[in-house]
Amino acid sequence: MGKNVFSVPIFFIVFRETLEAAIIVSVLLGLVEQIAYEDNGRSLAPTVSEPEKRDGDDSNKSEELSGQPKLESEEDKLISTKRFVRRMRWQVFLGAGLGFIIALSVGAAFIAVWFTKAADLWAKSEELWEGIFELIACIMIFVMGVTMLKMDRAKAKWRVKLQKAFAGQHVDAGAKSGKWVLFVLPLITVLREGMEAVIFVGGVSLGQPATSIPIAAIVGLACGIICGFLIYTFASRSTLTVFLVAMTNFLLLIGAGLFSRAIGSFQENAFNTLLGADVDDEGAAGDGPGSYDVRGNVWHIDCCNPENNFDSDGWTMFNAIFGWTNSATVGTVLGYVFFWLAAILCLIIMKYKEGRTKLFGYESAAGVRRRERTALSRGDSELSAANSEHKE
Repeated sequence: MGKNVFSVPIFFIVFRETLEAAIIVSVLLGLVEQIAYEDNGRSLAPTVSEPEKRDGDDSNKSEELSGQPKLESEEDKLISTKRFVRRMRWQVFLGAGLGFIIALSVGAAFIAVWFTKAADLWAKSEELWEGIFELIACIMIFVMGVTMLKMDRAKAKWRVKLQKAFAGQHVDAGAKSGKWVLFVLPLITVLREGMEAVIFVGGVSLGQPATSIPIAAIVGLACGIICGFLIYTFASRSTLTVFLVAMTNFLLLIGAGLFSRAIGSFQENAFNTLLGADVDDEGAAGDGPGSYDVRGNVWHIDCCNPENNFDSDGWTMFNAIFGWTNSATVGTVLGYVFFWLAAILCLIIMKYKEGRTKLFGYESAAGVRRRERTALSRGDSELSAANSEHKE
């Protein structure tokens, strides 16, 4: 029954999109204080110097009196800065909340319309449609998995974006254009991530019962928010990188299982067409003789069947996460292997394009630039060390 109430792929899709949005929102929250207090420091500069110029030739008593407004001015600036930070944080949360509500509404409407109006599209060819949707979900998860490795750079990217948005505007804390950036950016970001989640969840859920979506989506959303908060509060970039690598491996495991299951669904549909009846509908439950195609079969065991609703014993979770089946074929096994070969090849190409490795002695343009920057920085450090030794 586990597969009817909780979809593991949907959980990880929602978790991944929520985590990315949470990281970006955390960057905005962190930059609010940075920009606000930098603004406070700049605006204090003239207020500190002007009393000194006016009262520089007065007596000690007048200096003490002139120093008191200076302290009051600093306290007022600190209070106004705290209010500014609180107001800007509210704008970040309001923008993120509005984006989340819009994405949630669109996603709920899409899934509701699909399951109420188009639920009977694959009634006569269930395995064929399951194979198609599992293949689509596999491709989506593969793309999400390999791009997840770049998520740790989102902090730097969005920090630069926000600083550019505030460039020339954060001298005036009440500048409207600067304020509304902190509302618009999280709104667009969360809306974009939410729409991506809707598309991915829609593609994955088409081959699964509607009851498997809500709990998985809610748990994925909660886990993504919690992990995003923990990363924002405690984790360094190195810790985040390790976390994202582990999550990428887990996503690729799910993708490999989906690819293997898609091939198995296609083969089961062909076997049902040959027999003229659905094997599962005949009550064989996938365990007994005649319930599977012996042609190209690698193994078949009479237990550990994830499709048995009465005696699955947790194998449903292994099927959902790793693509386990008690009846494997040459196609499903080779599909699992080829998926991982494709993932390895894709990661090597990504690493090559980023200039972090060479292929057959060839170096990418990014690698050349990376090497030149390293040599230049090394030369500058050696030159500065030589100059310091010369001065000594």
